[in-house]
Amino acid sequence: MATKTESVREMPVSKQSSAKAPAVYQEFDGQYIDGSWRPGKHGGVQVDTDPYSGATLAETVMANQDDLDEAYKAAAKAQVSWAAQLPAERAAVILRSASIMEARHSEIVDWLIRESGSTRVKAELEWQFVHAVTLEAASFPHRMEGRILPLDEAGKESWAYRQPLGVIGVISPWNFPMYAGECGRRQAGGRYTRHGWAPHCEDL
Repeated sequence: MATKTESVREMPVSKQSSAKAPAVYQEFDGQYIDGSWRPGKHGGVQVDTDPYSGATLAETVMANQDDLDEAYKAAAKAQVSWAAQLPAERAAVILRSASIMEARHSEIVDWLIRESGSTRVKAELEWQFVHAVTLEAASFPHRMEGRILPLDEAGKESWAYRQPLGVIGVISPWNFPMYAGECGRRQAGGRYTRHGWAPHCEDL
């Protein structure tokens, strides 16, 4: 979904921030579909607020069915070449995502506190969990193994191959939003993922 956010005014800075940290992301004003950021076609706006202060964090222009269909088709097209990448190439991409998480650790934790109402302890735990899962996901491309199956037929062999499922959808709970990192395990195996957040866990 496309978003229009306020600037980083009043953005809390955690104690772990450093002078070498990259500039914080700003102006989340689009959704990423087929290689570009753009607003949703639905047109309706949903306001996202800080649950503590009530301050507006983002004004989200909602997507519609056409956006979803286009995102799926673009992902399906990209998945073919992604699955064809060598294991080391896919692992490198996953490791790169982990390194970005490390560089933006403070920024991510601060957003978890501000946007989802996390305590700092909970936000740190969430970051650590997803970071650890991402690092493990980087090992998955080299753990994909086929099998030779028993076959009661002379002169022939039966092989089982692991193939990527294709494009999958993932819905994560609103109160553990960084769980999106679990997508890394699926992508490491050659799948392509479209992700969304559930507004209410109890509805799932």
